[in-house]
Amino acid sequence: MDPQRQKLWLSIYLPQLPLEIFLQKETSFDPALNRPIAVTQNQRITTLSQAAAITGLKIGTFSSQAYALCDNLTCIDRDIQREQHALNHIAQWLYQFTPNIGLHGGQHLILEVSTSLALFSGFKNLKTRIHDRLNALGYTAVLGASQTPMAAKISAAFNLPDNHQSPPIVTLGDRELDELMFPQEAILKLASMGITTLNQLLKLPRAGISKRFGQSFVKHIDLLLGDQPDPQTFITAALNFDERLFFLDPIENLQSLIFPLKRLLKNLSSFLTTHQQYLQHFTVKLCYRGKSQATLSIHLAAPDNDLSLFLMLTDIKLTQVKAASEIDEIILSATQFKPATPQAKTLFESMPPSYSAESLQDHRLHPHRDSTQTKRTHDLLNLLQTRLPAKTCFGLSLNNEHRPEKHASSVDLTEVPKPPPATLTPDWPTRPLFLFHHPQRLNKTIDPLQHPDFEKLRGPERINASWWDGDGQNRDYYICRYKQRAIYWLFYRPLTHRWYLHGLFS
Repeated sequence: MDPQRQKLWLSIYLPQLPLEIFLQKETSFDPALNRPIAVTQNQRITTLSQAAAITGLKIGTFSSQAYALCDNLTCIDRDIQREQHALNHIAQWLYQFTPNIGLHGGQHLILEVSTSLALFSGFKNLKTRIHDRLNALGYTAVLGASQTPMAAKISAAFNLPDNHQSPPIVTLGDRELDELMFPQEAILKLASMGITTLNQLLKLPRAGISKRFGQSFVKHIDLLLGDQPDPQTFITAALNFDERLFFLDPIENLQSLIFPLKRLLKNLSSFLTTHQQYLQHFTVKLCYRGKSQATLSIHLAAPDNDLSLFLMLTDIKLTQVKAASEIDEIILSATQFKPATPQAKTLFESMPPSYSAESLQDHRLHPHRDSTQTKRTHDLLNLLQTRLPAKTCFGLSLNNEHRPEKHASSVDLTEVPKPPPATLTPDWPTRPLFLFHHPQRLNKTIDPLQHPDFEKLRGPERINASWWDGDGQNRDYYICRYKQRAIYWLFYRPLTHRWYLHGLFS
């Protein structure tokens, strides 16, 4: 037997795809579902909503005639590009069931599932899970199975009963030719000869069929029955998330987007769980008539998969949007991911902690304290960098530089932290957390070592000059308390005989 016949092909037909890419099943936030809607192409109706079909409208009706039959009809131009995006998106979701997935025409997907049956406890259970997954994504699907891709596509398109254990010649032999996707012109010619079923067609001489209807007609028969190889082009797994929601009625109150955003974020979290990934950044685009009105860029302090966190940060960003007035589409996308490992390195693990014996013992007895503290720190950072303007919340990275003002540099909190310089030692001198960008020169009459308001606590500490970039003066640093309150970090330049305030301890 031909190996092609030993495979099991499952075709997915999405009859309402041209309409469902514009509508969502959650009527609670999309009231447009309850009114008649039609998708048109070249001024003819191609797809109808249930409410439109009830009015008596038919596929193929001119849109001008349709308005006369249904005065409150809403017509949408078919968007082939959006349909292809949806098909690719669905195919990526189905990758959890089989790696052998291909696009099989405008509204069809083809899956080779023979190697997945054992994993999902048989074909019936696999088919049910795929159907439920598609329904959860908001799509109406008809599934059909057979031993060839062509026969599976026909089974789905015409909703034929499953009989995939028998070859197509058995399951489709008595079917009418107009159910087998033959060219309409050939069907009419055969009907005039009294040939209306596949079995009747196969009784005709092959040479005569080829001469009368062409080689492509014969190839269609061979592909249908599996007498000729029908190789499929399968997609490759692309680890990216791009999902969209469209609204027929533009939304003016941005807070009304929370519910549909929750659905998108829920799908994102499910995507991360399925692929065992975390993310640290995602974007939400608010669009109107195909043009972006605002982009929400959400950064996390550490890679995570937390739906409630995603929703909270998105809500905060949404309240900051001022320019967008009307929104008819939201796009949620994420492209960069990290494996979801329980011991993943985070922002504050760039330097190994120097535990004392007591702290090491406490860490062994209560390991959850560290993770809880890290989680709290990340939550605080998430809130800060989401609420504050860009570039006002940043981290610090240590540099291999002895001068205080160049000892550290600001870094984006979302960047992978660089390892600390190898020359760092645990007994480095005391440094304040707050440094002035430019040292503040004191009044020339003030000498902190002689002034009664200053109390020297430590010093001097000599920091040598850097002749290579023009800083040719050495500095003598002191730690002094001012008026029994603030603790200053001061330095004295012998060449100029002047004092400078460089930092604050408290």
